[in-house]
Amino acid sequence: MTTEHDAPDSENLQDELTERGREVWLAGLGALATVEEEGTKLFNRLVDRGQDFEEERQAKIEEATEKVREQSDEALAQLEEAGEETQSMLADSVKAALERFGVPTQTEVDDLAEKVDHLSRQVEELADRLAEDEAPSSDES
Repeated sequence: MTTEHDAPDSENLQDELTERGREVWLAGLGALATVEEEGTKLFNRLVDRGQDFEEERQAKIEEATEKVREQSDEALAQLEEAGEETQSMLADSVKAALERFGVPTQTEVDDLAEKVDHLSRQVEELADRLAEDEAPSSDES
């Protein structure tokens, strides 16, 4: 008689195990569906955050680049100004040294050349007049 009792219990146990196995299978599928759903949502949120992050970083990079460009331009302007000041100071120093040694300036040399030209013309005119005065006149012959 124990075999009769064992058969229905065995059948119930088998049905219960089958039902439990099916529930585990469905729970796994449910977990997979949830992971897929939530994973897609999470993926989309991560993509959105990544885009925001990229835009923020790009803006900061552009801002930093512009700042460096401005500082570079300012430094170049200061360098040019310093170069011009140095050149002017050097020219003034050379001019002062030349004056101390009595070297005439270009203006003084130009003025002197003009005076020499004027005197040369006067000497030529005087020489021409003297030559005319010394030339035998046609009346004395």
